[in-house]
Parts: sequence; C-alpha cells; structure tokens
Amino acid sequence: MDLAYELHDLVRTLDRMAEKILRPHGLNVNRYVALVIISEHAGLTGRDLSGALGVTEAAGSGIVRSLLTRGLIHDAAGTGSGNIRRLRLTDDGADVLRRCSLELGTSLDDNALAVGIDPTGLAATIRALHDEVRTYH
Repeated sequence: MDLAYELHDLVRTLDRMAEKILRPHGLNVNRYVALVIISEHAGLTGRDLSGALGVTEAAGSGIVRSLLTRGLIHDAAGTGSGNIRRLRLTDDGADVLRRCSLELGTSLDDNALAVGIDPTGLAATIRALHDEVRTYH
C-alpha cells in the first residue's frame, strides 16, 4: 500500500461525503471551511480568508458574498475602512457551523470507531504528520 495514495483517496472520499452532509445546509466544503476559519479568527479580511482557504481572491470574494447573502457572516469593519471587510460570524452562522460540525465529526468518528481506531488518537497522529510534512515544504 502507498501512504500518499491512500491519504489522497481518503481526502477525496471525505470531501464527497462532506458535500452530501453540507448540501442540505446550503453549504459546500469551501463555505463550511470558511465558516470554521472566520469563527476561529473573527475580524479577518477577505484576502486573509482566501489565503487560508488556498483559493484566489476572486473565488474567496464569491464565497464571502454567498455567506453574507445568507446572513451567516457580517462585515464588522468600521466606517472609513474602504473596501476592506472584517468578517465575523452571525448568530445564524454560528448555529449552522455548530450543526454541520457535529454532523461531520460524528460521522467520521463513527467510521473510525467501526474499524477499531480511536478518533482522538488518529487526529493527533494526522496533526503530527501534517506538521512534519509542512516543515519540509
């Protein structure tokens, strides 16, 4: 077995699974991850969000527009800030994020447990591997 292939294939499968779970909530993976990032870094700019998502500023702007339109985030920038947005979750955004995170996390935890893997230990192993890979690239 090839670790790189298996991890890549797992990520693709997880993304497809996540899309099915998120679709009824009006989200896709990028919009969900955007909510996660904004919840953890309230007040970040659209440019910062695009960088964190690994998408172009144009794509990030589209994600921000869709979340603003749905009332899941708001622009907390003060008057005179120009075109710079300071993004924060709304109460509705926090609620949607909480529900989606529970559905996504529970599903994957259940899968890990079904094959005899401790989800917390696996998460720690994945974090350590990710940290190690980042130091070389």
